[in-house]
Amino acid sequence: MPISASIYSGVTAMKAFSKGVETISANIANSNTTGYKSATVSFSALMGDSIKNSQGSLSVTGVKTDLAISGEGFFRVLKTDDNSEYATRAGDFHLDEDGYLVNSSGYQVQGLTGGAAGAAPTAVGSIRVSQTPPAGAELLSFAFDKKGNFTETYSDGTSAVTNRVLVQRYSNPTALKLDGANMFTNFENAAPVGGLALTALANAPGGVGNGTIEPETLELSNVDLTSEFASLINAQRSLQASSRIVTVSDSMVEDTVNLKR
Repeated sequence: MPISASIYSGVTAMKAFSKGVETISANIANSNTTGYKSATVSFSALMGDSIKNSQGSLSVTGVKTDLAISGEGFFRVLKTDDNSEYATRAGDFHLDEDGYLVNSSGYQVQGLTGGAAGAAPTAVGSIRVSQTPPAGAELLSFAFDKKGNFTETYSDGTSAVTNRVLVQRYSNPTALKLDGANMFTNFENAAPVGGLALTALANAPGGVGNGTIEPETLELSNVDLTSEFASLINAQRSLQASSRIVTVSDSMVEDTVNLKR
């Protein structure tokens, strides 16, 4: 192999292993982040990373707006500024000042909406606490169930399912790309089951292949710290070895130049 080629190989390897150290470090840093999916690194001609889609442990919180998915699927959330959508497993939601169910970034959780007494929710959109309770009644409480149904209870003793959280599965979830704040994009390459558009048929929690909703619960990070630290040591040593290749090759070039003098 020409000396110049060995230098190029060393530099390329340094870039790859540096990215590996960065990815592993991010996993370790997010070991306590709700719903965080650790990234795996693969070293080839070009190094890439993808999410590891294993289930994190579930922790009961008692907070009514905390939701976890037990099984396959992701929540879909909408950024209203530009109508961009993201997938996430982090269900630490809350109600904003307008009554919308949102994540920590303020993005609205998607599902079926528009339900009322005697009418099931059918419109796909942002989940929101009903703004029109029965005449003369007030909202007393609300709760989710394992199928994602959002039931409101009113002061007159009646109740209604006004919304339903939907989940989306992907045939190739490792193709999802992390886009900050524990949210993912690249839906099309991840091949959403049933298509990109959410529907009651394909995206109902507990439906064929879809996970169920665990109310008042959060999914913890799936980072395995023991494995991550072992991978970090290996990546660091590989980075040092790659650096050594560049150093030795540089010395060989210098010796060759000196021979010509």
